[in-house]
Amino acid sequence: MPGRTKKLTTVSYGILGLLGLRPHTPYELAGQFKRSSTFWAAAESVVYHEPKTLVAHGLATAATEVSGGRGRTRYSITEQGRAELRRWLADPATEPQFQFDAMMKVLFSDAGDKDDLLGAIGAMREWADRTTAGATVITTSYLTGDEPYPDRAHIVGLTQAYRVGLADMTRRWTDWAERQVGEWPDTNTGPTGTDLLARLANGHTPWSDHSTG
Repeated sequence: MPGRTKKLTTVSYGILGLLGLRPHTPYELAGQFKRSSTFWAAAESVVYHEPKTLVAHGLATAATEVSGGRGRTRYSITEQGRAELRRWLADPATEPQFQFDAMMKVLFSDAGDKDDLLGAIGAMREWADRTTAGATVITTSYLTGDEPYPDRAHIVGLTQAYRVGLADMTRRWTDWAERQVGEWPDTNTGPTGTDLLARLANGHTPWSDHSTG
């Protein structure tokens, strides 16, 4: 492909997928990434720059348009871009790569105190609440006719069901975790955890059954 100087990333293909739906400006692309950040978190600067990479690869074209006396660039997918998108979709999906700052703080919380740990757990609950709220905005738009991409309700339903389920599991985990930590004298002298690990090894998730503690 002409001008191929930078390897394509998941963000690249996310943008290519959006361009496959219709042409977008960088501002519109950034807005869609923000709406679905559970699946494809990316810095806004990266989203704004990535379409240029797609153009360099021959996968998109750029056209300048004037609106209100100001110029803006709108990107469109090329036939080569559609072929590359189809090729990527057919490739085996890679494993998810999580970078969850709050959970990392939980993991190393024995170097801090209970307030630190409870703060990290609370941050996870706040994330779950924001994620649910974001999913509600998307699903409501399809029910009210304000959706940005008509005729995709079946695809959006699949993705938002996962998003809501992930948030719900996280919220239930935070409720359970707060009860556990509340009974600890500090982060260094809690229960041994052997019983909990044994239950987890047997496929039991205690936050799904509040009666087990």
